[in-house]
Amino acid sequence: MPAIDEEILRDLMQRATGDLHAPPAITTRVVTRSRRRHLRTMGLSVTAAGLATATTIGLVAAATGGAHRQAPTKVVSLPNITLTAAQRALNKLSLAAARTAPPAGRYVEMSELQGSDKRTSVIDSQTGDIWTFQQGQGIPSELPVYKHWSPTLAQFNAYPTGVPALRALLIKQAEQQAAAGRKAMLAQLRKDQKKLRAIRRAFPEGPKETANDLVFAQATLLLWNPLVPPSLRAALFEVLAATPGVVVNSHAKDSLGRPAVQISRYDSASKYTNAIYESPDATRVLETASIYPATKAHDGVPAQAASVLSDTYQAITWVNSVPANPYGG
Repeated sequence: MPAIDEEILRDLMQRATGDLHAPPAITTRVVTRSRRRHLRTMGLSVTAAGLATATTIGLVAAATGGAHRQAPTKVVSLPNITLTAAQRALNKLSLAAARTAPPAGRYVEMSELQGSDKRTSVIDSQTGDIWTFQQGQGIPSELPVYKHWSPTLAQFNAYPTGVPALRALLIKQAEQQAAAGRKAMLAQLRKDQKKLRAIRRAFPEGPKETANDLVFAQATLLLWNPLVPPSLRAALFEVLAATPGVVVNSHAKDSLGRPAVQISRYDSASKYTNAIYESPDATRVLETASIYPATKAHDGVPAQAASVLSDTYQAITWVNSVPANPYGG
């Protein structure tokens, strides 16, 4: 994941030279903002090991499910389970997603807004390659093609759709991505020991994300990707329904005023709220956002105003050929 790691490293370098006494909260904010922006923009890089994990989890689940099929000798009455409003809303989205027809076409084209900048991403469903076109002050009109940055449609179809197996895969995938990112950053920093020592002083290790934090982040990142098939989207909503701390607003609107279902969760390690705005028919994500609360000045660190880092997806269309740069670059 070189592009992601280089951007995070650059942010860390800039912060380290400006403030060698930054608290762990700033460290987490810098890393997560950079990582989420690049993951949303360029797709999710799934390694062969991750797919192997999915296959293994599926095989184990199948094996344990079929090992003992004897009739129970005693009937046990289970207590009634009362679903929360959030769980009912997510289960409703899951049912709607499962009924959605798979889209047709090899390439998916996504037009979005990132602040005042316009961006269009094109994903090849067969190879995972991504083309990116942009329009904005001081940014290139076209980026290099990112090879195999997104899982292919075939790879997504290999994901498990049972809640326990899918949840385990999401955690494993998050751990692999974090390990790869740390390894890449350390490899670059070790070239300059002085800079490495400064980074470590400025950014001591902060609190770690919980398994539920990782599951929510990974599930919402997967829902962002238009290549995810209806069966997997339905399963992801079920995973979110089983994740503590998820909040749902079924009557929300995105920044363009479109009706949406807001699905959010507070990340206790990063101290901010992640949110996605799902279309009411459960066909696609309309907007993703990271919501940061205002902070007071403390320990020499200046106060920070509340902020929102968001990407708004204006349209998603499927075509059979790579479109030209829509901004004329």
